[in-house]
Amino acid sequence: MVCKPLPLRELGFQSTLELVTQMPDVVRVCSSSKTGTIILKAIVDDSTRGIAKLVASQKVNTHSKASKKTATKANATSPTKNSKNPQGFQALSARTPVLPAMVKAELQDLLS
Repeated sequence: MVCKPLPLRELGFQSTLELVTQMPDVVRVCSSSKTGTIILKAIVDDSTRGIAKLVASQKVNTHSKASKKTATKANATSPTKNSKNPQGFQALSARTPVLPAMVKAELQDLLS
């Protein structure tokens, strides 16, 4: 799965966001009411608690070029403030696909 696109269609999903909403024990989908930005937060378990602690204690360098580029890119692709249904966040169909345990485990590993 490294350096390859997720096989969303084969798994029965239309978008990455639809996929992660079906994994509440792996990732939490949050949205900012101020900017309309969607943020994915990994769910911490015993095996990832140490990593989460290290990440939480990192200092953010707001003056670096890389973070400015990332912020600009994120702003360009984020939905508008007035958007009730951001692009790619489509309503789930009546037949919600089931994510195979192996794929879920791989995604959880990638997110950790």
